[in-house]
Amino acid sequence: MLLIILKLLLCWNFSYAQFANYNSVLLGDRAAGMGGAGTALPLDVSSAAFYNPALLSQSEGAAFSAAVGIYKKYDTNYGSETDYTQTPLKVSSGFFRSLPASTGNVVRKEGWTFGLSILVPEYETFKGDLQSSSQNTSTLTYTDESLWVGPTLSRALNEKSAWGITLYYAARSFTRSIQDRTYPDTVQAILFNSEETLTENALVPVFGYMLTPNSEWTFGASVRVRGIPISSNATYFESLTKTNPYSSEQVNRNDLSSAIFIPAKLSLGVSHALNGWVWAATMDAYEGYSYEIIDYDDRGSFVVRNAVANLSLGLEKTFTDWFKVRLGVFSNLSPYPKPDENLKRLQGERVDQAGVSANFVFIADNKIAYTFGGYYTGGRGHAIERVNQDFHVITKSQQVFTMLAGTQFYF
Repeated sequence: MLLIILKLLLCWNFSYAQFANYNSVLLGDRAAGMGGAGTALPLDVSSAAFYNPALLSQSEGAAFSAAVGIYKKYDTNYGSETDYTQTPLKVSSGFFRSLPASTGNVVRKEGWTFGLSILVPEYETFKGDLQSSSQNTSTLTYTDESLWVGPTLSRALNEKSAWGITLYYAARSFTRSIQDRTYPDTVQAILFNSEETLTENALVPVFGYMLTPNSEWTFGASVRVRGIPISSNATYFESLTKTNPYSSEQVNRNDLSSAIFIPAKLSLGVSHALNGWVWAATMDAYEGYSYEIIDYDDRGSFVVRNAVANLSLGLEKTFTDWFKVRLGVFSNLSPYPKPDENLKRLQGERVDQAGVSANFVFIADNKIAYTFGGYYTGGRGHAIERVNQDFHVITKSQQVFTMLAGTQFYF
């Protein structure tokens, strides 16, 4: 019966999300400090509903946990290379924005564990020039973000295994605008402007399983079903003005539609705890897909997403009953192929990244834990954008620091 349900849920038709990398936001406090290796990592209430809801069955009594990422995207560049040796010097510069990276609470009753999860699993923004010269200035602005909210439920099958399910309601908002101004000579100008918006909602089920054969080892597996669409709305505006001779064209559509594409994901994880040391590993595999973001006269992005897998590794050391340190490394590979300039339209951005994480935990009275730390992810690759009134493949480099503050209560 479970296989039949999964097959039906995987057969929906969808569009795509803009996010170029799946592993840019690490959730929770324990998992975020250990590189996002949360599939088999118990006792992280804030992220368990997302990584593997079966892990909530190990929570003792009632618990509440909140982790807030103070998101800092200080260095994204199009059309120029970034000097990565300067990265440590830029950690104190840029704009801060707080994101509710994850919030969860757990209540146990008669063998059942109930919880509520609120999180922002993906966020992307940019505002700046693609190219700037005396003859051409091209400017890009976009913001793509989502909020997931949903109940979670888990139950132990026996002393060594448990299952769980989370059903998220996902809301996504996406805006993108381009200004491409060209001045071939002193009497001629070509002015192009476009703006597209998407507002989408979907349901995202996550199924989890956990096995603890002994006190040292934990194995976990979770399946996130491809998002089930609820509603969508899209708008598209475009204008092209030329001087000498003067001409003007305009498109304004407010009745378009799109559907959110949240890819199916299979996660496998393992963790081992012994003598104050805990290490964990997770492999996340995502499905591939291809579609058009807005199917309107080839004006929307043509998206091809290949199947991709990311690996997360983490380590935790307990020094005393009131202090812990966590470290992690993770890959953040892009599912997009390198853009094809011959298609003459927008496509996905191929920027493969890698990241590191670390945080410190202070524990009071064995009931309250405070977490401080953060993580970094960055890389370079290629994007295709409208520059000088045509589509060109240009370089893109991106570096993101996220500072993390978290709390966890057991009562």
